[in-house]
Amino acid sequence: MSRRRNRNARPGGQATAAGRRARRGFTLLEVVLAVGLALALMAAMLTFYQQATQVRASLSLEAEKIGAERAIMNLITDELRSAMAPREMGMGLEGGLGGLRVPTTCLPGAAAWIVTAATETPPPAERDVQIVGYRPRIIEDEQGQPVIVGIERTCQKNITARVAEEGREIQTLLLSPHFKFIRFRYWDGNAWIESWGGGDLPGAVEIVLGEQPLPENVEPMDYPYPIFRRVVFVPAGARTTAGTVVRGLEEGGP
Repeated sequence: MSRRRNRNARPGGQATAAGRRARRGFTLLEVVLAVGLALALMAAMLTFYQQATQVRASLSLEAEKIGAERAIMNLITDELRSAMAPREMGMGLEGGLGGLRVPTTCLPGAAAWIVTAATETPPPAERDVQIVGYRPRIIEDEQGQPVIVGIERTCQKNITARVAEEGREIQTLLLSPHFKFIRFRYWDGNAWIESWGGGDLPGAVEIVLGEQPLPENVEPMDYPYPIFRRVVFVPAGARTTAGTVVRGLEEGGP
């Protein structure tokens, strides 16, 4: 009889142990560790994504600045190389450290080819010469203080106008807000000088761009921040200088 009871009790004991194993779940510690691990992984992924986004934005901004610097330098270079001093205008390059104006050759705009009726007012005559200039753009902030917001280009196509006003005969264009400092110097054949006038052209022009505005009480030649520099040879001005301009550039430079 005892053997029968033991034989019958064994399956019941196995079922009870299996039930206990089946009913076992996660402990509170395991749940906390799992949630903490998931949060740590999510935080790591978000941090990596944020850093990648910041690096991408920084690289994009630097590429944009480099592209703007090259575009401004190339534009000034092209117009200085096509600069001229027409006798009938009595004007050559006029400039100082902070900006310049110079007549350059150009193609007439689309308005020059418009055919107008006899009853219509024809557009102003355009020549193949225009007066361009480069300077910082200065505006007033809310407190009325002057603020430099970028580098701008001015262009006057109607050079025969008796009175030239900005917004009418003179168009202005903001070239880039990334650069708030520009400086020019002029090669006279012997040395770099800080201003030019007199109805002729220099042999070369030094262009300096900077991202930060010039601090107060600091001279332009003492600009303390990193710069982009280029020296442009002026073909029409080479005949008015003494010596070989190209060979003398570095000797007169800083």
